[in-house]
Amino acid sequence: MNTVKNYKTFFNGLSAGLLKELGADYETQAITNTQNNGIFKKGILIRHRDESSAPAIYLDTYYEDFCTGKCLNDIIRQVLFTYRDSSDLCKNQCFQEIDFTPCAMKNKIILRMVNYARNAESLCTLPHIRIHDLAIIFHFMIYRDEESIGTIKFTREHFRDYTDNSGEKTPIFTTLGELFFLARENTEKLFPARLNYLDDVLNVFLSGQVFSEQSLSRQTLPSIPFSTTSLGEKDTDKTLFVFTNELGINGAACILYPDVLVKLTAYFGSDFYILPSSIHELLLLPDTNAFCREELDDIIREINLSQVPGEEMLSDHAYHSKDLLELLKLPDSILSIREL
Repeated sequence: MNTVKNYKTFFNGLSAGLLKELGADYETQAITNTQNNGIFKKGILIRHRDESSAPAIYLDTYYEDFCTGKCLNDIIRQVLFTYRDSSDLCKNQCFQEIDFTPCAMKNKIILRMVNYARNAESLCTLPHIRIHDLAIIFHFMIYRDEESIGTIKFTREHFRDYTDNSGEKTPIFTTLGELFFLARENTEKLFPARLNYLDDVLNVFLSGQVFSEQSLSRQTLPSIPFSTTSLGEKDTDKTLFVFTNELGINGAACILYPDVLVKLTAYFGSDFYILPSSIHELLLLPDTNAFCREELDDIIREINLSQVPGEEMLSDHAYHSKDLLELLKLPDSILSIREL
């Protein structure tokens, strides 16, 4: 059967089943949203007629289940459960009630790191700083719980509004450089870095304690707190490390924290390679001359193709800490530039 036609059949059946369960006061709407790396995701909005906002429920997994023969009624029940759980959160975090004034959002502007080429189109609308094949972008953090966060992208319109010093407005930053330093400070406070032994990550995963479809780094894992004073006692028998933040979401940005490369070099007692496992975590490998850059690049490309969801891919090649240290020395022009 034609894929488009088959999805339409699935969506229409799902929509009809949801409305039958929820009643006449509800409506559904098909959506297609662009995720990180230009990945398109299809989903559904389920909205009560008296509500102005509704959670987006993405249907990729549900559609795969449908195509492999899962009963549509079972899928409808699953989507209903997801909707009711998400709807409660949406009501508690109603965007219309959020104060987006500069002073209210000053401590909630955070940064993320994404692939530059794969996000070229969306970057046209976002203030960003390019670092080789990566880009630093900015978000507002709207909510956070133990397992997730909600954010809104910081756009050029936000930038112009927040740097506007006309009338009675007092800008909290005036340049892209100042925005970067503010967001980096906020991100480090809100999401402290964590360095985990990869062996520990895999042992926890393989033991079945926290098995799920989510990225490994998003689980509760044994970790070495990364601080300005100490990383703890190093186990020299374990040479591959996972570097992320305490939540394990968009943790690759931790590499941007002040002096982090210098601190890690001191801890390892050597330079090291940075393998961009995903936007959520990095793998760090002390440089013992056992691998060359080309071999590591091949490993990363293979992992990206077979293991990493398209929207979570960060880069296709390894960085050496010494090279990245130079790349992260933002030029003086960044401090005075108003937009990129």
